[in-house]
Order: sequence, then structure tokens, then C-alpha cells
Amino acid sequence: MQMITKKLSTLKAFSQITGERIVSLPQSSNRLGLICGGSGNLGDDAMVEAAHFLLPHAKLIRFEHPKQEHRLMRMGLSGQRYFHSMILGGGTLICPTWRKQVQAALQQELLVWSLGTGVGSNGFNQPTEVEIREWKALLMDFHRLGVRGPRSKTALEAIGIDKAEVIGDLALSLTCNELMQPCEPPCFAVNITVPTGQTYDDGEYTRLQELEPILQTLIQQGWQPLPIAMHASDLPPLRQLMHRVSMEHLPIHVVSTPDEFFQLVAPCSFTIAVRLHAAVLSCCVGVPPLMLGYRDKCLDFMQSMQLEDWHVGLQTAEAMEIPDKVQMLSERSTTLRIDVLKRAQAWRQTLKDYVVSTVPQFV
Repeated sequence: MQMITKKLSTLKAFSQITGERIVSLPQSSNRLGLICGGSGNLGDDAMVEAAHFLLPHAKLIRFEHPKQEHRLMRMGLSGQRYFHSMILGGGTLICPTWRKQVQAALQQELLVWSLGTGVGSNGFNQPTEVEIREWKALLMDFHRLGVRGPRSKTALEAIGIDKAEVIGDLALSLTCNELMQPCEPPCFAVNITVPTGQTYDDGEYTRLQELEPILQTLIQQGWQPLPIAMHASDLPPLRQLMHRVSMEHLPIHVVSTPDEFFQLVAPCSFTIAVRLHAAVLSCCVGVPPLMLGYRDKCLDFMQSMQLEDWHVGLQTAEAMEIPDKVQMLSERSTTLRIDVLKRAQAWRQTLKDYVVSTVPQFV
């Protein structure tokens, strides 16, 4: 019975995708495929929104599982007959998880190009170090290879790919034009997360415990924390942290769109972030982040923004390094804000220029 239910669910999903592809058939000249992360995570959703922002005249259509795309191609609803080209979107997608989808797009002889993509381990479900040598043959066939930051470019050079261009994280295309004045009393955004089912009292995230005393100190000094959840799985560790600093009465904001995030965070003086895109979206409004990096992608982004001094690796942090950095950032955030916004705006322009020079008809 369970197997039948699963097959029916798969058939229903395929029928829905087929219907959506048929509806877009009249838009014959502007369909672009998009390989991207799933919904429900603000970081992934923000990058899809950013791709739409950069390509206002394109119809962006998510590229599905290779088996589904093979069936759709036989129906004229995938491949060269359907897509102009294929975008490997933002996120750390040059990793084992996404290789088969890219391979399928290339086997369909589609023109494939990447848009601020990261290289390496993409999150909790992958080990810290992942093998990417199987990507070499695929990447050699890319039309263009725009990556997030310098570490992504270096990782590709290590496997013999020398055509990567650093163009910034895709979500930086959503960067605002002006700074918002910090609110009074001062506030700071905080986003922490750990693998589902874990707490930060054990495992490789125990350094997060060092946030508790420094947050208590800041609160005593008049600072107000603003807890932000980028995904439902962020709620338990954020509740734990707020309880430990006697701020359990504060609402935890579960944000689902970049605009919601910007409205909440723009008046903050700084952000403490574990989720990569809590840091990226903070930079979009000129709010300097302290990045508590859990994978190399975090340092990749911070280096691209010349903010590596405000990155602390959770697995490598020295004792008291995190609270020391929080204290320093609380003291220096005012002078950092304008530089952070200008750097984010520069990457916004780089991303726009890259897209214009790649597919000018869709801009």
C-alpha cells in the first residue's frame, strides 16, 4: 500500500509539472531552465527570487529530476526544443548532490551556465569535505562559469578548471540602494541553527554556547536581540538560546521572503549568523554580519565581501573567540555599515553585467 501511495504521489507531481510546462509553451522564446535548491528555506528561495530579478524577461522553469526531464523531453517539454539554456543557480550546487541534474542538462545538449554558484559541501547533510573531481568533465562544457567567491574559484582550479569567474553570491543582486538608520535602543539580529534533532550542547556546535554570556552582557547594556529563523528547523536552537539569556518572551520571526528579512534586519546594527544567507541578506541592507561558519561556503562568501575578519569557523574556533568577536562587532558596526553596503552594491552590478553579457535578450 505504501508503495502504491508513493507511485500515485509521483504520478500526480509529474502530471502537475507537465501541465505547467504545457501552459508555458506559447512563451517559445524566453524559457530558461533553473537548477536550484528546494523551497521552504529562505536562502534557497531568496536566490530564486534574485534570478527572477536579474532576468525579468525570462520565464524561469525549475529543472526537475533527470528521469522526469527525460520523459518530458520525449514530449517536447524539455531539452533544446523547450529551453533556451540552463542556469545552475545560486547556492553551493557544485557538489555531489547536484551533479546528475547538471549531467542530464548537458546530455540534452543544453547550453549551461552558472550564476554565483558555490563549490564544495552544501550543508548539514554532507560531510565537511566532498569530492568534486567528477565535475571536471561537466564544467569543461559550461558556456560560462560564474561562482560565488575566491575559495570556489580556487577549488575549481585545483581540479584543472581555470575558466571560473567570481561574480558574487546570487542573492546580492537584491541589495538595496540606501542604508536605513540603526534603531534606538540598538538591536542586533541573531540566527543560529544546528542539524535537525540536535542541540548546541553537544556535537560540533558546542561553541555556540559561548554566545550566551556575551548576549546577556549586551542585553544588560541596553541592546535588544532580534531572533530570526530562516527555516523551521532554526526554531528549537533559537528558542534554546533565547531561554538561556532570559529572553524567551521575544517572538522568533520566521521569515519567508527577502523583503520580510530586509524590513526586520535593516534597522539592526549587526547580525550574528550561522545560516549563510542570514549573513548574505544582512549585507544586502548594509548590516555587517558575524558569520559563524559551519561549512567552507561561509568563508567563501565572507572573503568575497572582504569580511573574513568577521568569520569564525564553528569547528575550529578558539575558546572565547566568538564572544570576543561579538563584542568587537558591537563596537565597530556603525563604521562598517557603509562599506558593507558599497561592496554588496558592487557585486550587484557585477551580477547584472554578467547576465547582460551572457543572455542580453532576457534582461
